[in-house]
Amino acid sequence: MWSNPVRRLAIFGPFGPFGIRFDIEEFIGGLVAGILVGLLLARLKPAFVWVIARIREQLNSLRSGLTGRAIDRYQVELISRAETMHLARAILALDEILIPPRVLVPPAPSDPSSDNDVPQDTLGVLPNLPDFTYLSGVYVAHTLSLGEALSNGADLILTGDPGSGRSTALAYLAIRLANRDAALGELTGKVPILVHAADLPLEGRQAAIGPVIDAAQRTVSPSVAAMLPSYIQKHFESGNALLLLDGLDEIPSEDLPEISTWLKELRALHQDLRIVAAGPTDMLDGLTQAGLTPVPIAPWTERMQREFFSRWGRSWNEHVVPNQPKSRISDIDPALINGWLAGTTRGRTPAEITLRVWAAYAGDIRGQRAVDDAESYAARVLSPEEQRHVEEVALAWLKAGKAAIPERALPKGIPIPSLVEAGILVRRSGGLISFFQPGIGAYFGARAMAQGELSESVESARWEPASKALHYYAVLGDPEAAVTRALNSNGEPLETGLLKSARWLPDSSSKAEWRGKLLREVAKMVQDAAKPYGLRLRGVHSLAKAEEASVNILFTRMLKSPATSSRVLACLGLGGMADEDSAEGLVTIAQGDSEPLVRQAACLALGAIGNDAALEGLGQALLGGDEQLRLAAAEALAVHPDEGYGMLREAAEHEEIMTRRAAAFGLARIQDEWAIEILERVKVDDEEWIVRGAAAEALDRRLKPPWKIYAPPNEPAELPWVIAYAAKEGLGVAPGKASTEMLRRALSNGSFDEKVAALEVLGWGAGEELTLELYKALESGDDHLRDIAFESLWRLSTTGVRLPDPLKFGL
Repeated sequence: MWSNPVRRLAIFGPFGPFGIRFDIEEFIGGLVAGILVGLLLARLKPAFVWVIARIREQLNSLRSGLTGRAIDRYQVELISRAETMHLARAILALDEILIPPRVLVPPAPSDPSSDNDVPQDTLGVLPNLPDFTYLSGVYVAHTLSLGEALSNGADLILTGDPGSGRSTALAYLAIRLANRDAALGELTGKVPILVHAADLPLEGRQAAIGPVIDAAQRTVSPSVAAMLPSYIQKHFESGNALLLLDGLDEIPSEDLPEISTWLKELRALHQDLRIVAAGPTDMLDGLTQAGLTPVPIAPWTERMQREFFSRWGRSWNEHVVPNQPKSRISDIDPALINGWLAGTTRGRTPAEITLRVWAAYAGDIRGQRAVDDAESYAARVLSPEEQRHVEEVALAWLKAGKAAIPERALPKGIPIPSLVEAGILVRRSGGLISFFQPGIGAYFGARAMAQGELSESVESARWEPASKALHYYAVLGDPEAAVTRALNSNGEPLETGLLKSARWLPDSSSKAEWRGKLLREVAKMVQDAAKPYGLRLRGVHSLAKAEEASVNILFTRMLKSPATSSRVLACLGLGGMADEDSAEGLVTIAQGDSEPLVRQAACLALGAIGNDAALEGLGQALLGGDEQLRLAAAEALAVHPDEGYGMLREAAEHEEIMTRRAAAFGLARIQDEWAIEILERVKVDDEEWIVRGAAAEALDRRLKPPWKIYAPPNEPAELPWVIAYAAKEGLGVAPGKASTEMLRRALSNGSFDEKVAALEVLGWGAGEELTLELYKALESGDDHLRDIAFESLWRLSTTGVRLPDPLKFGL
């Protein structure tokens, strides 16, 4: 049909049926070209894939760069905020005066199935207590850096007295993490998220992470706040976040279970999340069940205090002096001021020391008591009228018993904006107001109560700010009735009322009638050798810090007690008081007592006293004592930063082999770098292998502390020793009641070590129904079991468990 080209052309024209001209030569040429191009593209496909990947990489890099710039802004704002989280923020940045925080090493949990024993030393006579830490600072107890404390995987709740530096420790971590400080070890690279518990909107939350995002957004600029939701979500999901939760110590005990429940939800969704919180010491309701391990913040030693004085003096001269009237510059002599300060701050918290140092440098010291320094601070930053307004706010806050109170609930006329600007108050989520420093709020509240009457709600509250306010009230007011009520509650196993009121002894009037009554009751408890060692040691902490001259008579009399524990406690008490008159008697005891523990305690006391007679006695022991006494003397000299350090330097080069060996272990207790350098040199250069070996062991202990922080045992059935014990009994063990019954069986039929381990587990709230077993252990004829039972009962009381009256059990 189409074979005739003339007819085809006549019908369709020259361009074919679709108006397109068909040329066979062009068609063949195009086909060949297409095939060649296809082959070429096929050969070049890997190159195209690489180009596309590079384009995508550049786009991702651009996005990361934009996010990185936002993250950098967040880190900058976080650092800026953390630098102001301290009392002296109006004049100095935190990093300029910061003493790196450390934590006390808690006793290691017992594990009968393990042979890994922690090395013992002279400090074995002074176990670190969770609620009384004064003597731990005096005797330079074993501590860990925050990086070391977190290295074993446990999440922490930092405990301590108000002003002990818990919030500062969180600020320190935030700054170091933001700066990627390699000293933090495996934590380096973690992203810090710092929030305050009072800013967490927990009610009506739709997601566990929501309160963290809301609280964090309050702390940054609007532009950074806009990117925080995705930023926080990303790092929580990747397991790269470290949540720094401040302010749990400001939350009343009845509100802590809600926070604990939320933390459990958060951890269930983000199992790799790390947490460090600042919290109360003896009100941990539910927090340990949420996976937080309570660890006491370490008190400042004399060496740390001196370093703080030095840093303050340098920063003061650099930042404050240039802005002062010229006539006052010549009045500042840091060396003289720091020398005077060194004898006035023993046993004070970092917050109290800061106020004392500030008053000394500002020239407005009003007295020797902590309340005098708080008064100087108040007068320095507030007018008299503003101070009256703060008293009103503080009293309303204490009576409300909440971390933050509604601004609208405060009396009219209070200049909230001015008090916020002065650094006294801080705005919280939901239109609430709280104190920037709860200790300052407690001080002003005590002032208000001293002018009126002691609030019953404050006295009975299970709330840390209320407890601190009572301490201030004991100095400013008349706590006679409160002390009487506390003493009338005596007889319960933990002696809670007595120990609580014993904290009021420092700075109180020596003429107060209640003080004498309280001192007699505490002294009676300390002398009773039938009571648990930990209870009596708490009393020694209180008496040594009480600044009562007659207490040395008590301790001197106890040195003659037939009970070893009483003589040990007497030595520790005399050293804690720095009682110079007792030095000669302690030297005699160190050299001649029949019990090694007493000799060790006497050496520690001599190191803390540090006068000529004490140091001479330690020198004689180091040069001519037996091996144990030399070691005790060397470790005691590490308590004294002046002559003690110098004597250890000389002992490391002494001709006597055993003296050099002992000196190595003393040097290991010193945190300065020069001590490490000496140990490294002795490890290599000493002529005697026994000295080289001692230096190597001491150096390893110094650089790699053998102590670790362990998470609370929330489920006994998962503990290796419980599994091993069940197997030995021919049984299995399952979570819940079965594991509780296994603990009961271990307490009844187990070995001594298994009984000890079971008692320790009960203290974390496992098997609350076994409280009777704890009470029975308190009546044990074995001192060690009795001591473990007491500490476990104390720990159990902090978890929110209401302990039954022992009379209920006929005890």
